[in-house]
Amino acid sequence: MKYTGSIMVWGLLFFICPLCCAAGEQSPYAPWPEGPRTDADYFPLGVWLQDPADAPRWKNAGINLYIGLWEGPTARQLYTLRNAEMQVIAEQNQTALEFRSERLSDGRPLIAGYLLPDEPDNAQRCPNGQGWCEPIPTAVIQKTYATWKTNDPNRPVLLGLGQGIAWDSMVWTGQGGHIVPSRDYPAYIAGSDITTFDIYPMDCGQTAACGQAWRVALGLDRLYQFSPPKHIVWNTMETSDISANGIQATMDQVRAEAWMSIIHGSRGLIYFIHGKTAISKFDPRAMLRPENAKRLAAFTQINNQIHQLAPVINSPAVKGLVTMDSIDNSSPVDFAVRIHEGKTYLFAVGMRQDITNKRFTLANYPDTEVEVIGEERRFTLKNAAFTDQFNGYQCHLYKIHAEVPVP
Repeated sequence: MKYTGSIMVWGLLFFICPLCCAAGEQSPYAPWPEGPRTDADYFPLGVWLQDPADAPRWKNAGINLYIGLWEGPTARQLYTLRNAEMQVIAEQNQTALEFRSERLSDGRPLIAGYLLPDEPDNAQRCPNGQGWCEPIPTAVIQKTYATWKTNDPNRPVLLGLGQGIAWDSMVWTGQGGHIVPSRDYPAYIAGSDITTFDIYPMDCGQTAACGQAWRVALGLDRLYQFSPPKHIVWNTMETSDISANGIQATMDQVRAEAWMSIIHGSRGLIYFIHGKTAISKFDPRAMLRPENAKRLAAFTQINNQIHQLAPVINSPAVKGLVTMDSIDNSSPVDFAVRIHEGKTYLFAVGMRQDITNKRFTLANYPDTEVEVIGEERRFTLKNAAFTDQFNGYQCHLYKIHAEVPVP
């Protein structure tokens, strides 16, 4: 993987690329017998705080996991998800513990993990409802984590951090000035088995980050920087219009964010679905409303493509096999390489708004066919190289019909 996603690159020195599961390798979820699936074709795609009654629709859209249950989990919510064959990661309350033995029809556990309080690194509502108080102390998160693991060691615990880790200084105003990155982020991460974070830059709710989709990748790199080896990192992504300015990411940009996340080591995606619709300014079912039917179709296509390529994504990352050169300008493109079932895969995403042309060289590869997955394009790898254009935040997924270089 080549990191060019941010002008703040000092953290790259500490970045550890995760090992992916493949034939003969252990799944990252293997330590938890009641956790997420461990087969190589599984990639978690979750939705945040959705009504269990909508689980069949989300399942049709390629979602395989619910994250969080509003004011739950309750028995009714869990039974609804069980009947819909949808796994969930939710708070560990008494009801959740009582449902530990509940399974879906294929034998998977209904509850695949537990969810800690969201964004503890951000300022919290004061108990009296008046104003904002300090972030939740790291010691509180670690104590809760320890208690939950004692109650049930067979499932992972998920912690979601806020957007501060993806800002240049790794702090932002919503933290109230209380976060010291080098002290607090490792301590929060230590209170979890899976850590995620959220930032929604194309929605432009934060003016300083508006249009800077590359901060999704930066936040992931920072999480790995502060995490112990083999710690599992996910991220939470934007899909809708949630700010006051009426701007939202296009579905092509959502796709680019998804793949830059995968390129930078995300092991699971959580989608934030809430947004403005004709019914509400903050509609939790925004993507499911009739006016968003085209967005839902594109969303489904993104998810289905990730599922299709999950065995490839979960194959080990290959470094040093591909080099990239700029043809017309230095606007960055990030990429990752996998080899799976006799084919080489190159995932690449433009990391700025600018249009750029790049040349990819695969040392000693024979002339062979290159398929651009999902774009109905094919061309020939000639003299071990090919060129392509990236129109801003654009993603290209290349399938190169050869596995190893010519000796």
